[in-house]
Amino acid sequence: MISAGANLLTRHFLLLIVAVSIVGIHSAVAQDTDTADVFIGFDDIEEEAPPAVSHSGGWTDMIHISGRFDLNLEVTNPSKEFQRTSQFRNYHKFIFLNVKPDDRIALEAEILDLSYYEIKYRVWREFELRFGKIWVPFGATPFHHYYGGIQGDPFQGLFLPNVWSEFGGTIGGTIFTGNQVQIDVDLFAIRGFETELGNVLNLSNGGADDTYAFGQRTRLGFGKISLWGSALYNQFGLNNDGHLVLWGGDLLVDYGLVNAPILKDLKLRVAFARADIKDQELVEERFNTDGWYYRYGDYAELTYRGLPHVSPRVRYGTIVDYDDVVTNNDSHNTEFAALVRINRNLSVLMQYQLNMEEVNEIDNDLFRIHAVFEF
Repeated sequence: MISAGANLLTRHFLLLIVAVSIVGIHSAVAQDTDTADVFIGFDDIEEEAPPAVSHSGGWTDMIHISGRFDLNLEVTNPSKEFQRTSQFRNYHKFIFLNVKPDDRIALEAEILDLSYYEIKYRVWREFELRFGKIWVPFGATPFHHYYGGIQGDPFQGLFLPNVWSEFGGTIGGTIFTGNQVQIDVDLFAIRGFETELGNVLNLSNGGADDTYAFGQRTRLGFGKISLWGSALYNQFGLNNDGHLVLWGGDLLVDYGLVNAPILKDLKLRVAFARADIKDQELVEERFNTDGWYYRYGDYAELTYRGLPHVSPRVRYGTIVDYDDVVTNNDSHNTEFAALVRINRNLSVLMQYQLNMEEVNEIDNDLFRIHAVFEF
């Protein structure tokens, strides 16, 4: 694990990377290195660029505004006549601001709730420094981490924060480009996860003050296939006696990998994340003499685009809330969905979730109609 001097290092890490960026300034051409982070398009609908906007010049060329608003009709227990409930809900109400005075510096922010903001500075060639309330570079995308199969109550998350932004900084870029091969690396320092020893660590609550986490993400792209490996470490507890090692992998096999009927119109996502946590006050010695337990989530998702106007999708996932005890927080979930894109700005997603608890099954299946306007 990390030595006793790590606490001092963590407090000065962000100042260090800012200093490195200033000392090592070289002119560079702006270039995004991870297409999953280029466009803000919360991916429960579809990862797609907002509509292009042309401007006449001046300040209007530096500023771009986009947004996303939705309305959801949700029916719980749709097959149970006397247990059925329904309600309207809103999950996305965002205005995104992008200000780019030149090719080296930019600001991206969600300006209604300040869900995130990132100041970006091109340090050297392919490398970019980002700081603020950043999208945490863990997994394939920084939003809607479906480890566990579903997100439960949106903006709470089932395993990790649903939309994972956190105060801190990251530096990253492309370290290798070859014949259809690209390798990208991000290194980051953010507020870390915290809890009192003796409690299962709730990752979905996000970071806490006076706690620091270090992490990295590596992406290997090869044609239509992308692989991400992610890891994070932090200490927690009154005397930093608790340890968290969060790690995971994501795979995307994009449309068109195999140029054959049906297969060319399939997209596959597979991912897992595991948190190994040391807490000797929580874990009984008979389970683990070193005081370690784990939490875990995974999912697999298959999408088909070969039908006119409709893209069906199926997703399956599992969640292990706390490995020493099996409870109803452990579950496996199956979702059937169909996306109807009416035009570039308007989409409708229909979902049916089958939620299966491990101990005592609860009648909590869900049908949702999710209408979204994006601009």
